[in-house]
Amino acid sequence: MKKLIAVLAVLCLLCASVAALAEAPAAEEPVAFANGIKFGMDQNDVIAIEGVPHDMDYDHTAGAVVFSELEYKNVPDTLFDGAAVDKKYLFVDDKLVAICFDIEVRSIAYEKVLEAVAAKGELGELDYGILGNGIYAIDDNGTLEANMVSYTDTVHNILIIVELDKDGDDIDVTILDMNADYLK
Repeated sequence: MKKLIAVLAVLCLLCASVAALAEAPAAEEPVAFANGIKFGMDQNDVIAIEGVPHDMDYDHTAGAVVFSELEYKNVPDTLFDGAAVDKKYLFVDDKLVAICFDIEVRSIAYEKVLEAVAAKGELGELDYGILGNGIYAIDDNGTLEANMVSYTDTVHNILIIVELDKDGDDIDVTILDMNADYLK
């Protein structure tokens, strides 16, 4: 009888362990944007999805970072209700580390851009301490506008920064992969 109870106890523990493993969250997949692009992709992967860019260039920053970039002009983007935007993909060591949108307020109002980003989560003040070299993805001189807000996706470790320029004519949205090696 003792052996039967011991075997049943072991089976119960085994079933409980399997159930606990089944409920454990799977490793988080990298976030895929509406077009299927993910951070870490190389330039050829992005070109295969987005098509031939308007321009391919290197962006030498005031810091130690040099980005290779793919630039697409006047393309509709689902994140901003199909508004026409200029979009840049920034790469370090041929890995996608940032996506930058340049939006004119005549295409979409600043409030609508804020709403689109706020739909992802609560907007707040930018924590400059976490940017590291990511500041150069936002501005190649490392100079930021005074009017900016940010959203941090802690699950995917992504930072979204929204800047309105001094004149109020231009909105820059930068999405940074905070896992990228160049940030440190």
